[in-house]
Amino acid sequence: MKKQAKFILLCFCLLFLSGCGDRLSVEETTLSLVYALDIDEKGKLTVYQLNPVFNKEAKNKYEVHSAKVTTNRQARQVFDSMMNGTITTGKVQVIMFSEHLLRKQGIMALIDSIYRDPKNSGNTCLVVVKGPIAPLMNSKFNDKPILPMYIKNVIDVGRDSNQGVFVTAQHFHKLAFDKGITPFITEIKTGPKALTITGSALLDNGGIYKLSLNRHESALLLMLQKSEHPPVSFTMRMPSFSFKTPNPLQNKKGTDFISVDVYKVKRKISVTHEHNHFSFMVQLEMNVDLTERTFDMNLDKNKEQLEAILTKQFTKELNSLVRKIQKKQLDPFGFGWHVRAYLYPEWKKVEEHWPLEFSKANVSIIPVVKIQKNGVIE
Repeated sequence: MKKQAKFILLCFCLLFLSGCGDRLSVEETTLSLVYALDIDEKGKLTVYQLNPVFNKEAKNKYEVHSAKVTTNRQARQVFDSMMNGTITTGKVQVIMFSEHLLRKQGIMALIDSIYRDPKNSGNTCLVVVKGPIAPLMNSKFNDKPILPMYIKNVIDVGRDSNQGVFVTAQHFHKLAFDKGITPFITEIKTGPKALTITGSALLDNGGIYKLSLNRHESALLLMLQKSEHPPVSFTMRMPSFSFKTPNPLQNKKGTDFISVDVYKVKRKISVTHEHNHFSFMVQLEMNVDLTERTFDMNLDKNKEQLEAILTKQFTKELNSLVRKIQKKQLDPFGFGWHVRAYLYPEWKKVEEHWPLEFSKANVSIIPVVKIQKNGVIE
């Protein structure tokens, strides 16, 4: 009787012990850090995988594999058949898509498997590549870290310096299914000597590529989204103005420029709806530091005039950016959120076709620039 009781007690203890059945040794693991997807001229999908190699005897420190398949998940079966260790996808840092691919089909069907498998990471960054993927996968940057790490480093630096938008898989899921905003992801290209962040790619609600923004426009977009990482640096061409004094060290035929760092932005958005038409007014209070100028002036005497010129220049560029994006029937700013929050009855009438409705809206961006610092020398 006592033996039976001990046996039953032992079974209960084993039942509640943590399991080690799915233990996986590092030596037997293949860590996938980068995935990339592209299609050929016939529309056939190719999936690439970049893995670091930790074996000291290996000549190459990373490996590139590719598979021609019909779905992203199907590629996993092909990669499993050729790997040196069990593939772990929970460490994937970046998923890249060719621009050509996203012009042909939406992004959600390509990343559906990421959201269904709990072992995948939601912090994976999504990126568009200008041009085909194959040249990037075959790139040899001898003075850079191994390619999987180099790609991640470039994207991280671009995010911190406001070169483009930064979107994780988890964030993208929200953007794709929220009717008040349209999705966006980072855009890069490869050259013979380095990778370059070119700005941001804007997608429609179906995840189809629609428009590219350069780095300057991406920084303006981040400010309007209130997603910037201060400081945000801008260099602007300056028009002729009366208080400028001649600079003997400058070519008089050259054009004048000024550089500023935007450290703090206060944003206030108001929305109205009259005669079946939406109007937005965005007020931006921008505190900036002067970091460079290619002309001479008495800043103490003419500071307010210079602030007025900077305000006019930002007004022109911000409103031009909004007009450019409206023409493509996109709303990466999230203006639809404000309509939903403050004008809900009107929102219910337009929520199914908000990007089209936003393209008809009046949007006025009204910045006010205040110079806080002008450097340690005059």
